[in-house]
Amino acid sequence: MDDRDQRWQAVERAYRDHADDVYRVAYSILRDADAAVDATHDTFARAFDRWHQYDANRPLRPWLHGITTHVALDMLRRRRVRAFAIPALGRVHDASAADQAGDPAGHVADRDLVAAAMDGLKPDVRAALVLRHDYGYDYAEIARFLRTSPGNVGSILSRAHATLRTQLTRDATEPRIEYPAPRRAQR
Repeated sequence: MDDRDQRWQAVERAYRDHADDVYRVAYSILRDADAAVDATHDTFARAFDRWHQYDANRPLRPWLHGITTHVALDMLRRRRVRAFAIPALGRVHDASAADQAGDPAGHVADRDLVAAAMDGLKPDVRAALVLRHDYGYDYAEIARFLRTSPGNVGSILSRAHATLRTQLTRDATEPRIEYPAPRRAQR
């Protein structure tokens, strides 16, 4: 068995074991189900290409989450560039502005409020929150993923918590108006 076959088997095993986690990290950053699927596949493609960089003495999951974070942030940068470039060139508007799919995990009201509040945060701030609170990484690990300092991660998280607290408090006090579902025309 040659090196390519060994890498293929290792990445295939990693995909089976970690694809769901990788998807959740990507979705938390991108806020788009289709883009998160693409980011998941890109993550494992990069893992295959860079398998020689993986240190087998360290856990695989953080290494994959680091790749996922970079892939998702790269996708957001490309999306932002397209959003500015396409109208400037007189082309059709960016497909990324299309209607975004909902969270596939469910439609719980509180979760929707948190998701809406997180949508207003910058992608790297969302990444820091997800990596810290959903996956339990410490500041040093998050700093390595985001290519910043641990002190900066602490500042990012502190400001993000304050922003979310303000947003969620405001959302909780606003009255909720429920509109009836539109009726379908009968044939």
